[in-house]
Amino acid sequence: MTPLGDVASVSTAYAFRKKIDSEKDGDVAVIQMRDLDVDNAEGAIGTGAIRLRNDGGRYGRYLVREGDLLFQSRGSRHPVVIVRADVRGVAGSGLHVIRLTSGAVLPEYLAWWLNHPVSQSKLAKDVARGTYIPFVSKRDLEAFLVPIPAAEVQSQIVAIDRLRRRERELRGRLDALTQQLVDGATFTAAARNNSRS
Repeated sequence: MTPLGDVASVSTAYAFRKKIDSEKDGDVAVIQMRDLDVDNAEGAIGTGAIRLRNDGGRYGRYLVREGDLLFQSRGSRHPVVIVRADVRGVAGSGLHVIRLTSGAVLPEYLAWWLNHPVSQSKLAKDVARGTYIPFVSKRDLEAFLVPIPAAEVQSQIVAIDRLRRRERELRGRLDALTQQLVDGATFTAAARNNSRS
C-alpha cells in the first residue's frame, strides 16, 4: 500500500475571493461538485453554467488537464471523475485536483480505487472530518493508502469495471423500455375494456 501523495500531487480548488458569475465570451468553465457524473459509464464532467474569460492567462496554471482526477472533498460522498480531453476549466469550491506524478499508476485505476465502496466507506468514516459538512483535507487525501499492482493488473481491473458500468447502463435502459412496454399494454387493455362496458 502506497500513500496517494507518493504517486500524485493533490491541489485544492481555485480560490475565488468573491461570488462568481458567468462572463460574456467566457472560455474557461468553473467545474463544480454538481458537474461530476460518476454514474455515467465513463464518468463525465458537465461544463456547468459559469464560464469565465481567461484574460491575460490568469487561470492558465490552474486549468485541469486530461487525465487529472477531480475529487469531491465536501459532503457525505467523495466521488472521483477523470478529466477528459474536451474539458477546459478550473476546479471550483469543494473539489481537489489529483494529478499523477508516477507512470506506475493508471488514472482509470486510481479513479476505480477511490470510487470503490470500500474506499468510499473508509474516506467517509475514517478520513473526512466535521459533522455538518464532512471534509477531506488535501493532507489527509495525500496520506490515503492505495494498492499499486502491476500495470497489466490495473488494465484488467479497469476493463472489468468499464464492462460492469456498461452493463448497468444497458440494464437501466432495458428496465425503462420494459416499463414503457408494460405501461402501454396495460393502458390499451384498460381502454378496450372500458369501451366494452
